[in-house]
Amino acid sequence: MTHDLRATMQRFLEFINSGDEAIGREVIHPDAAFMTPFSPEPLRGLDGYLQILGVMRGAIPDVQWTLEQLVVEGDHVAARFELRGTHGGEFVGVPATGKSVVVGASAFYRFADGRIIDETGQPDLLALLGQIGALPPALR
Repeated sequence: MTHDLRATMQRFLEFINSGDEAIGREVIHPDAAFMTPFSPEPLRGLDGYLQILGVMRGAIPDVQWTLEQLVVEGDHVAARFELRGTHGGEFVGVPATGKSVVVGASAFYRFADGRIIDETGQPDLLALLGQIGALPPALR
């Protein structure tokens, strides 16, 4: 069976922007592993991804992602995102600043049975830290 991974990524975008667990179950494989800079070990399944969203929404409650670029090859996808929002909560020890942030992120996905089974993602944490004033001026 052929799966439309572009359509699945659009649904994934709906999931990360809404946090709707029903959509999450559609697009995330139960055995999925997510590598993130917030955890030394992979986070697993829908619950793991909800943890990632919790970290992001804890720091940027109004965060919204846009999908800027998508490359599909077989059962693999490379994606470039932009996220926007307001730094409204603590992030890595930096209290809320109320500043608007715009941050890029890249991620690589592998799919099984039409759902995400593996993601390695990297937001531009240096840009985010600079925008919330957490870096020395020379690095901003």
